[in-house]
Amino acid sequence: MKISGYKLALAIIAVLVLVSGIFAYVKYKKFSQYLIEQINSQAGKKIGRQVKFKKIAFSPLKGIIIDEPCVSRAPDFSKGNFFCAKRAVIRPDFSTMMGKRLNFANVEFEKPVIKIREAGGKWDFDDLLALLPKTAKGLHLTWNAKRLTLKDAAVEIDIGSSGRSLALENSDFTLLHYSALAGNFELTFNGDAKTILEKQLLTAKISFKTGLNFEYAGLTSAFGGVEFTGAVFGAATLKKAALNWELFNINKPAAEKNYTAGLKAEGLFIPAQSGGVKKSVNAALELLSSVAGKETPRVEDIEMNSLALDFTLNDRVLRVKRLDLDTNFLNFNSKYELNGPARTVDIDFSARLGSNKLALTAKGPMGSPEILPAMSYTLNRKLLEAVRAVNAGLLKIFPVATEKPNA
Repeated sequence: MKISGYKLALAIIAVLVLVSGIFAYVKYKKFSQYLIEQINSQAGKKIGRQVKFKKIAFSPLKGIIIDEPCVSRAPDFSKGNFFCAKRAVIRPDFSTMMGKRLNFANVEFEKPVIKIREAGGKWDFDDLLALLPKTAKGLHLTWNAKRLTLKDAAVEIDIGSSGRSLALENSDFTLLHYSALAGNFELTFNGDAKTILEKQLLTAKISFKTGLNFEYAGLTSAFGGVEFTGAVFGAATLKKAALNWELFNINKPAAEKNYTAGLKAEGLFIPAQSGGVKKSVNAALELLSSVAGKETPRVEDIEMNSLALDFTLNDRVLRVKRLDLDTNFLNFNSKYELNGPARTVDIDFSARLGSNKLALTAKGPMGSPEILPAMSYTLNRKLLEAVRAVNAGLLKIFPVATEKPNA
């Protein structure tokens, strides 16, 4: 029987694909079996901690499946658990494995419980980072998993040096790595957060997503957003807040940085018994009342309907392009420019306090701008102090000037 060249070529290709598939499967299974043996016999010794699990097996589709893995604190379980999970799935990356490099296509943990501690500036997972490939550069170069997933995770973080703690519950976490050489990462998080601030409990549901772009020397750009919903802080509540950002040339000199960010919030309620905030608000309103020349009622409960903020930082010039606030005691709109190279400030401020309206400008050197309309000596001094305080606060966050504003 005569066989055409076309059919013969297809047959050869089919045989090559079959042989390659068998070879790949055998090598993949052999490597996975080696990895299983290493986990069974060497993992605990290598990391200086005890490791235990209920069962470990190999799946052709998923990779290595470990039931109920658990890692102790150093040196053993008498010190407590550092990490436990219902199940772990580890799938080596076949393409890099053929080149005798150990990378992972997927690392997944179901219902992990992680307890992280810091004391004296040292984190209790520093020794585990030593398991990553050796390099003099950062984690963005040593990271060797294309996809890391934590499903329904619980994370406890205790920072001993600051006395602060953070708990993440019902959390889903995914980290994607798009390049073996520095490259791009994408991080997403959804979950509930709890912490203690000023001896009061703060809780919120968080949805977070960001892209991180690395060059060999470090992080160069980031973009993304985070949303907080149903936040409660003591007796105060916040319906929703969202922050987004685009940050370029992060690791470059100040003149080359290019940042854009926006914040929106709505439904904030702070009852009168919260005290500290009410006191600060009334102090600020007293100053504005003095400027307006009319007395305004004292604020008790604070209700904020909306807040919108948009700013850019480019060529060492910080511009608050919009700052709009709508509350039960004050409505204001403001624009703010802090020019690092020129060391100047340019502010436009307009507000409504009940039936009273107020409009101010402040333009000129950072430390002594001209405030219009002209005020009495005492009011002018108070307003200058307020402007300098705002400038100083912004310069701590965005050091656009090489020197502090003039006193």
